[in-house]
Amino acid sequence: MLQSNDASWLDIWQRKGREAAGKSFWDIEDLLKADGFDGAMAQTGGAARQHIARVIGDSLAIRPGMRILEVGCGAGAALALLRGSGANFTGVDYSPPHIEIARLALPEMDFHVAEAAALPFPDGMFDAAFSYGVFLYFPGFDYAAAVVGEMLRVVKTGGRILIQDVTDAAKREDCEAARRAAGAALNPPHCYYPKEFFEELAAGAGRHAKIDDQAVPGYENSRFRYNVLL
Repeated sequence: MLQSNDASWLDIWQRKGREAAGKSFWDIEDLLKADGFDGAMAQTGGAARQHIARVIGDSLAIRPGMRILEVGCGAGAALALLRGSGANFTGVDYSPPHIEIARLALPEMDFHVAEAAALPFPDGMFDAAFSYGVFLYFPGFDYAAAVVGEMLRVVKTGGRILIQDVTDAAKREDCEAARRAAGAALNPPHCYYPKEFFEELAAGAGRHAKIDDQAVPGYENSRFRYNVLL
């Protein structure tokens, strides 16, 4: 899940990956737990999973044979929800233990240990790209802008880019109050983004940013987050 140079987040995710490793079989519950969806406000039941998969599939217009990249794939929980679509999936993540799990859990997919701001792929390799629940762990806006730039680079001209589960700067105070009340940790801090950040990035790349408040059923963090489609 980590895609930044922040050593504290790297330590957390690598530890979580090591704790989840050592199994011969991973079901979706295992992958969600390894990817952090087991926290006080991060539970995702069946309805939530169906919603997430539908939003990704519809937003990217996924069809059989397409090449799709997930940036910050973690152990592959989001990609596991897209199995059966007929697309060819590639995932990258900075945490080696998570990539090890993803390779074992989803052997039909392609996984790489890589930095989100330096993707190891040629220009225009993918038909579309997405990330889920990753931008909140970045160290700042400059890094996030570099990641968006890399996603634009490796996607074909006109290919869609979906960034999901973005922490809303306008709702930061309410979000942190809710997380504190639920017993969720506030350190290391999350990175919160004003919607204008993505609108300006999109305009600079000659694109339009379609921004929608998130509405994942049963996912408590969803109240404070939004999705961006470029």
